[in-house]
Amino acid sequence: MNLTSIDIFCHVIDNFGDAGVVYRFAKEFKKMNPQCNTRVFIDDLKTLHSIVPQINASESVQHFEEITFIDSSSLTSQDVEKLGVADILVEAFACYIPEPVMDVAVFKSKIIINLEYLSAEDWVEGYHLKESLLNKGTAKKFFFMPGLTTSTGGVIINTTIAESRERLQATRLNALKELLEKHIGSFPGDEESSLFGTVFSYERGFDNLLKNLTEIDKNVYLMIFGLKSHDSIRASLKRAGMNADNFSYVQYKNTHIVFLPFLSQQSYDSLLCCCDFNLVRGEDSLVRAICAAKPFLWNAYLQENRYQRVKVDAFLKNFQQYFDDSEVFIRYKELLEQYNDAEFEEKIQKTTENFNYFFRDLNKIEHATQKMSYFIEENCNLVKKFSDFLREFNN
Repeated sequence: MNLTSIDIFCHVIDNFGDAGVVYRFAKEFKKMNPQCNTRVFIDDLKTLHSIVPQINASESVQHFEEITFIDSSSLTSQDVEKLGVADILVEAFACYIPEPVMDVAVFKSKIIINLEYLSAEDWVEGYHLKESLLNKGTAKKFFFMPGLTTSTGGVIINTTIAESRERLQATRLNALKELLEKHIGSFPGDEESSLFGTVFSYERGFDNLLKNLTEIDKNVYLMIFGLKSHDSIRASLKRAGMNADNFSYVQYKNTHIVFLPFLSQQSYDSLLCCCDFNLVRGEDSLVRAICAAKPFLWNAYLQENRYQRVKVDAFLKNFQQYFDDSEVFIRYKELLEQYNDAEFEEKIQKTTENFNYFFRDLNKIEHATQKMSYFIEENCNLVKKFSDFLREFNN
């Protein structure tokens, strides 16, 4: 099949993750298939603008990086008639493709792909590339299942990540110093002996994290992203006797806490590569943390009956093979399970984690992450797998 046109549909539910994955996918697909007319239909341009500032939230049709972005929040049959439909349709995360589009696509498009959420669960391999029957039309529909093994669809890899990571490692202290000076006005100049980390989470308690950080014999710089993370850290600081409500920077004992605005997707990716550890949330940031090849803790999306623990255990089962020291993995596993044991999002949450071993084991965890990152970059490039499948498809 010749890759001549593709329409990618996104319904934003979990804010930045949905928009972020779709933007990354479209960008990498266009790089790999420059001849293919690529359009993104998204129903929340404001969220996309937060991570890609060049996108104008009030412009219904716009072009950026050779991709057309279309506001799909109120598409009509007349709009579809004018825009037409692509040969390839992608419904990101089983989103609802607007009815006026589907009415035409089932007869005029060649293939519809349900690009699902990332999961390390065993069942994913069995569903990958399975056909899903449509009740009318000539188009074919298939599941495409992202994952962390060669038998799945893989993950979205930034084609320049390896080169960028190497460059950033050489200049990371200058980059961190520049960022902190911009937001806190000054920098003590002790970057060589300091520890740098990021926090991007759902609402949760951070009392134990702050306590354990004070037990490190170093200055720690903690950069906080996202409203939920901001509110959660401020609540934990308040319980520790410090009011941080109206400040963008506070110092709690040896820990310098910086409440940062949202960075662009590219800037955030770069920062993950520069830091000593990263606390991330959701599936998109999990992949970015792995690709950054730095120690991380993952806050999985909370689900009913604590189902996120199933997803975390599946990830741990895959991650275990990259650890050289089984005791280090056991300690990491226990922490990540505790970190994801909440039933509800709440900033008043009391947690049981002990982060001391995580910080003590940083070098060994980093080595495991580096090995996982190398394997995924070499074997699990989602956009390559996706493009290869389409080229081999005959409708």
